[in-house]
Amino acid sequence: LQGAPTVLNLPFDRPRPALQSYQGATHHFVLDTALTASLRALAAAQATPTTLFMLLSAAFNVLLYRHSGQNDICIGLPIANRQQQALEGLIGFFANTLVLRTRLDGAASFQNLLAQVRHDMLDAFAHQDLPFEKLVEALKPERHTSHAPLFQVMLSLQDSASGTIDLPGLQLAPLQIDSSVAKFDLTLSLAEEQGHMLAGFEYNTDLFDSSTIERWAGHFTNLLQAIVAQPQQAIGRLPLLGQAELQQVTVEWNRTAYATPDVTPDATPDA
Repeated sequence: LQGAPTVLNLPFDRPRPALQSYQGATHHFVLDTALTASLRALAAAQATPTTLFMLLSAAFNVLLYRHSGQNDICIGLPIANRQQQALEGLIGFFANTLVLRTRLDGAASFQNLLAQVRHDMLDAFAHQDLPFEKLVEALKPERHTSHAPLFQVMLSLQDSASGTIDLPGLQLAPLQIDSSVAKFDLTLSLAEEQGHMLAGFEYNTDLFDSSTIERWAGHFTNLLQAIVAQPQQAIGRLPLLGQAELQQVTVEWNRTAYATPDVTPDATPDA
């Protein structure tokens, strides 16, 4: 992480406030069963063992790269930090945060990026015992009240969106509750549920409009569909826009023609 950029400058809808407010909202969307299965198959088809989380991390980095223009990106990854068998059944909060640094080249294929992310993530996991606050202390990044240190975007993947609890005489169902709080500029949370994937963008409302995040959710879905279709495609050429948005950008916004008189007015004679 030495020399890594400390700020990811995404195209916000408003300037970053001098003091981070943590005001937030969440946009929920779904990755359908077919896409989820295709992502799993692509991860399983790699030459070296690759998890779905590694693939989603690589794809999320592509989304951030394409929107920010930065080719050196740090994101946060929450981990349970229960790698010791003695901790598996112990009640308590052991979670830690890792920082994953990814360098991106628009001409490189997604397949190559995925191999790089896999390597870097395994290196990060090998040092997961180091508390995040100790990492900040060692790197001594320039601190600002406007954003979190080292990273401002997080990615998390849960094994299951909801556990099954059977109780006599009771029917239980999970409820989605938006806390109106955003811990970072942007957090992508994913959870598997009966073959598909529930996704949510938690975002800082001081920085983003809801319409922007809704559009980015579409971009992420389009990007994943393009990745499973052409994993060897250069990441700078993978499509983000859906047909409706592509029509708007390339056709509707380019309708610049306007009517002009058929006859040129007579020139005024010189005085």
